[in-house]
Amino acid sequence: MNFDPIAPLYAQAKHKISILGMACWLYLVIQLCVSAAAGGLFGAAAASLMNGMGYSMLSVLNIAVLLIVTPVSGGLSVWFVADNLKLTYKDQFRTGFRKLDIVDGLGVLLLFSLICSLVFSMINLFLPQGQIAQPDFGYSSNLFSNFLLFVTIVLVGPFFEELFFRATLLRSLTRYGKEFALIFSSLCFGMMHLNFAQGIPAFFMGIVLGWSYVRSGSLIVPIAIHMLNNAISFLGMSVYGTIIASVLIVGLAIYGLVYIVRHASMLRNEIRDAQSDPHFYALSLSSPWIIAFIAVYVIASLIGVFVL
Repeated sequence: MNFDPIAPLYAQAKHKISILGMACWLYLVIQLCVSAAAGGLFGAAAASLMNGMGYSMLSVLNIAVLLIVTPVSGGLSVWFVADNLKLTYKDQFRTGFRKLDIVDGLGVLLLFSLICSLVFSMINLFLPQGQIAQPDFGYSSNLFSNFLLFVTIVLVGPFFEELFFRATLLRSLTRYGKEFALIFSSLCFGMMHLNFAQGIPAFFMGIVLGWSYVRSGSLIVPIAIHMLNNAISFLGMSVYGTIIASVLIVGLAIYGLVYIVRHASMLRNEIRDAQSDPHFYALSLSSPWIIAFIAVYVIASLIGVFVL
């Protein structure tokens, strides 16, 4: 009887993909259940008050829920994978990286984000009422509400998202090829948003963040890039910060384009060296957890475009 040395590797990959798929569902279900329960409770409370103070308080409470649910869903999902796959994180915050890696990654990320925004703007010309739009994150005139929003989307969110999607999902799969690990983790990151407007840009964002993580060997780099990206987005939500944010986005996007052009040869070599065995993609698409995750993302996104 011939022994296939590749078979154990495929079996191990299938097991890991199953664990990671379950972790993604854990992450998603916690966020949806807690958000839905809190939304219903706070909505009823605000409706009973029926005044400006009630709706202002509703905004604060909704953001507070997001601030709480983000570390809970991210933390529990990380713990679930770490416990099942015996991962440790003490070596993930190395400081021996090039500080310019953060600027390079942010420039490339904003370049992709700008391209996605332009593409969506063109698509919206052919859709009724321009239905592919970024969701409202709850920015308001309430200073305390905006402070909580800043802490949530600029500090807490990026930290736990990078801890789960890069230091857990991506790292668990790098042994099967960097290309596969990057694409798998980035797709999961994009689909977690449950809409095209955020999901597609988030996929490219995941590629850039994952690439920065793999190259630097430190989780600090993608966390910093993610935080700076969200900080610019937060700045653009205010009336007075829109112009500053726009200038930063265009300037850094141009920097990112120059970086890609200047390092095109190096990037081509990295892409070639990162190629993965296509069997691992097939294993992913055979996982019921991943299939269900894809189906939910597509259905939720289509409902957002054509129904809501």
